[in-house]
Amino acid sequence: MTRAFERLLVVGDDRALAAAAAERAGFTLVRRDPQVVLCHGGDGTLLRADREFPRVPKLPVRVASRGRLCPDHRLEGRLAALAEGRLEREELSRLELGLGSRRWLALNDVVLRNESPATAVRLRVRVDGQDSGELAGDGVVCATPFGSSGYYRSITRETFEQGLGLAFNNSTEPRAPLHLPAGKPVEIELLRGPAVVVHDNDPRTVFLREGQRLRVSLSSAVAVVLGLDALRCQRCRKPDGTAFNPH
Repeated sequence: MTRAFERLLVVGDDRALAAAAAERAGFTLVRRDPQVVLCHGGDGTLLRADREFPRVPKLPVRVASRGRLCPDHRLEGRLAALAEGRLEREELSRLELGLGSRRWLALNDVVLRNESPATAVRLRVRVDGQDSGELAGDGVVCATPFGSSGYYRSITRETFEQGLGLAFNNSTEPRAPLHLPAGKPVEIELLRGPAVVVHDNDPRTVFLREGQRLRVSLSSAVAVVLGLDALRCQRCRKPDGTAFNPH
C-alpha cells in the first residue's frame, strides 16, 4: 500500500526519541522538503513549525515524559495512524498581519500592547468603514478560532468557532469583543504609544510608532493539521493531574 506521507521531519523536544519512533514506523527522516512535520511538544511547538513550514501538514504529538497521555495519543499510535491514513485532517484559519510592505502569518493570534506597563496606549479601530473612536487601554488581541482559547479567552472568557475575533485588553471603557467574518479586515491605528506587536510565539517583536496602522485579516492560506485531537484531549493529563488544555 502506498503511503500518503513518506518523508517526515521532526521538530520540538526529545527529537531523538521521536525520530527513532518514526523510523520504526517506516518513515524516512529528512531535514528538508518533508511531506509531513512531526511536532513533538505542545501548542507552542505547532506554532513554531507552522512558521517554519507553512505549506507542509503537521502532526502534533505531546511529549509522554511530561504527563500521562491517554492510549489514543501516544507517539507510536499516532505514527501508526498517520501511516495508515486514519488521522482526521483539519484546515485551520490563519491571520495575515500587514504593516506597511511587511507581511506575517499567525495561526494563533496577533497582539498589540503597550510597550511600558506604566502607560496605556491610545488606538483607533476601523472595521468595514466603522470607526471605534479613540480607545485607551493595554491594547488589542486578534485571534483565530484555534487561538481563541488562549489570550483572547483570558480577556473575554469566551471562544468562537468561525471568523476573526478582536478583544480589547483592559480598556478604560468596557468594550465587547468583535466577531468578524472572512473578508472583513481590521485596521488598527496607534494614536499614542509606545506599543509593540507580536504574533503567535514568535520572539521577534515589532515596535510600532505613533501614526502607524496595522491591518489584520483572515488569510486565504490555511494550515493543515493531522490529528489535532491530540492537543484537545481532556484525558491526557499533566503530572499534577490537570488537563493540558482545560478549554
